[in-house]
Amino acid sequence: MATYQNNPDPKFTPAPKPQKNRTPLLAGIIAVLLIALAVLGISFMNRGTENAQLSTELVEMEQFKAQAEKQYYESLAELEEMRGSNEELNALIDQQKEELRLQNEKITSLTRDSRNLAAARRELEDLRSKTTGYLAELEELRQKNEQLTQDRDRIANERDLLSSDLQVSQQTNEQLNSERAVLVSEREQLANRNNELSRKVNVASVIKTNNITAEGQKQRNSGRWVGRTNAKNVERLYICFNSLDNAVATTGEETFQMRIVNPNGETMSIEAEGSGVLTTDQGEQVPYTKSVPFDFQGDAANHCAEWNVPGQEYLEGTYTVELYNKGFLVGTTELELK
Repeated sequence: MATYQNNPDPKFTPAPKPQKNRTPLLAGIIAVLLIALAVLGISFMNRGTENAQLSTELVEMEQFKAQAEKQYYESLAELEEMRGSNEELNALIDQQKEELRLQNEKITSLTRDSRNLAAARRELEDLRSKTTGYLAELEELRQKNEQLTQDRDRIANERDLLSSDLQVSQQTNEQLNSERAVLVSEREQLANRNNELSRKVNVASVIKTNNITAEGQKQRNSGRWVGRTNAKNVERLYICFNSLDNAVATTGEETFQMRIVNPNGETMSIEAEGSGVLTTDQGEQVPYTKSVPFDFQGDAANHCAEWNVPGQEYLEGTYTVELYNKGFLVGTTELELK
């Protein structure tokens, strides 16, 4: 095995090793460092801009929050100023305040993120608009309520005046009613006396009759009427009577109502033949057969009337004839047909 020994000679210097060229490497490192510094510088610059923008947005958001809160409480205060004693108005204020509270909560929720600032601004503007509308509505209701109060007070005053006038009127009416009752009583007494006098006059002016005759008749071929008692041969009923003189009755046109009652108790009447209904002195409605008009001159006179209806059939039995004047029964007779 071979052995080597160091040269003990101190003056011996080993030959130097050849050195490599490091300049390109350093240049590359420097370039990379410069690029890194440039990137970092741009990043710091961008981040600074972003931070500045973020800081600005945060400031704007804080300012907006303060503005929104101020607007909200001012709106509540304005609504409270409209509160009064009217329950309907106060209930509406409470409803409006609740709507503003919900609107404010929505704004508060949006302000948690600066990106919602524009939406929050729109909501705040809507809150202002609502407040303005609410105040206008409340003012209109307040004015209406004031007008209603004024009208109510005016009506109450008018009612009091009317009540006072009514009391005076009632007292006056009571007095008038008392006086009227006296007058009515006196008038009724006078009317009764007048009615009694009128009745007496009417009774006195009634034209009475006598010598009433009634017979059934048949017409011969010669045209002459002859009496018949057989019902089958009778063609007409012929009634004659005398009217008596009366100095009280007014002269002029007068009328007797003649009533013929058949054996069945029925009034023989045909409206087309002049039948009608009379009112007796007792107020009773009585049908009559026909009217017998005449010219009354105050003296007694003779009258005749017929009941001649073509095709009229007559029953066997007793017929009653009644004569009326001014509603009074003034004569009666009977006729027997076999």
